[in-house]
Amino acid sequence: MTTGNNSQASPATGDRRNFINIALGTLTAIFSASLLYPLFRFLWPSADRPGGEGRIGIPAEEMLVGQSRIVLVRGEPVLVIRETHKIVAVSAVCTHLSCVVKYQGNGVISCPCHAATFDLNGNVMGGPAPRPLTSYPVRIEGQKIVVGS
Repeated sequence: MTTGNNSQASPATGDRRNFINIALGTLTAIFSASLLYPLFRFLWPSADRPGGEGRIGIPAEEMLVGQSRIVLVRGEPVLVIRETHKIVAVSAVCTHLSCVVKYQGNGVISCPCHAATFDLNGNVMGGPAPRPLTSYPVRIEGQKIVVGS
């Protein structure tokens, strides 16, 4: 009696295995790259991308007294405020839940998310913010307002 043990695989089985191996390898490579890319961008930031530099210049004629603007310094949003006798630059990210703050005028910076308020120096005046906003150096060089070091 002969047993029906057919140990030969059909050619289609090998083709399917190769396809599955290639597909799984490709998906693994894409997944790995998507995880590693942000890590490399964090560890080695590019100085040529917007906000990658350590300082930024704003033409003084573009910011009138009482106006504010958000600029990127080293990739972080910074709120620049020009008042009558001074110019200040503080982090535009609220220390409570990282919402972007806005200048309301009259020396008040507010967070629209949970009503935290700060003065022009970034100190907490009210609301749930646990600590003050980070200050950035700012100065006037010629006809530019320079933020950052």
